[in-house]
Amino acid sequence: MKRRFEGRVAIVTGGSSGIGRAGCLALAAEGACVVVVGRSPGRVQETIDQMCTLPATDPGSFLGLLLDVRREEDMAEMARRTLDAFGRIDILVASAGISLGTSSLGGRAAVADLPVRAWDEILDTNLRGMFLSNRAVLPTMMERRRGEILNVSSSLGTTSGWAYASAYCASKFGVMGLSESLAEEAQTYGIRVQVLVPDAVDTPMLRKSHLAIFTALKPEEVGRLIVEMLASPGDMTLLEPLIAPFSDKPHPGRRNVFGR
Repeated sequence: MKRRFEGRVAIVTGGSSGIGRAGCLALAAEGACVVVVGRSPGRVQETIDQMCTLPATDPGSFLGLLLDVRREEDMAEMARRTLDAFGRIDILVASAGISLGTSSLGGRAAVADLPVRAWDEILDTNLRGMFLSNRAVLPTMMERRRGEILNVSSSLGTTSGWAYASAYCASKFGVMGLSESLAEEAQTYGIRVQVLVPDAVDTPMLRKSHLAIFTALKPEEVGRLIVEMLASPGDMTLLEPLIAPFSDKPHPGRRNVFGR
C-alpha cells in the first residue's frame, strides 16, 4: 500500500528531539524525504539513525542540517540545501522551541526579575525562529502554488499565561498571531498554514521546566497527529486543534488545558 507522503519533502525544525523528532519519524514512516534541522550534531544524527531503522526507508531520503532558526542566513541555507538535495519543499513543520528551563540561564523567573537576555533568547527562538523558518520556505511554495506549513505552539503558553513563564507564554501567543496572519496571506497561493496546540508533552524541555504537570502526552502521539493534519483533505483546515492527554485517573491538583 502506498504511503501517504511518498515523494514529498518535509523540513522539520527542532527535529533533533521531542515533538520534532517524533514528527520526523512519523513523516518518514509515511514515505517522506525528511530534512532534520537542529543545533546538536549528535541529536540530529540520532534522529536520522532512528528513521533509518523504519521499514522500507532509504537513508538517502534523509538529510541533517546543523542550523539555528534564529539566524536569517541559516534559514535561507536550510531552504537552499533542501532544494539542492531534493528539488522541492512540500512541507515545513516548525517545532523548534525552548523554555526558560532549557535556555542558557535555566530556572524560572518573575517578570520583575527576568533578565532581558533570557527574554530575548526565548523570543528569538520561539517566535523569530518561527518567522524566519516560515519565510524561508515561502518563495518556492509560492512559485509552485502549493505547500504545507504546520507551526507547533503550546497550550501551556497559548490558552493562558503562567506565572514565571512570561517569555515562553508571550512567544507562544505570538506564534498564534503570526500563523493566523500567514494563513490569510498564503491561502491565495495554495499554501495551507495550520497550528497544532499540544498540551504538556513528555519531552526533555518539559522535564526541565518548573511546571507541575502530572499527566503528559507522549511525543509519538503528537507525531501521529502532525501526520494526520498534513494528510487531511486539501479543501479543509484544522483550526488550532488543542490536544491533551486523557486519563481515567486525573490528578486532583492538575491545572487543565483551559487554565482552570
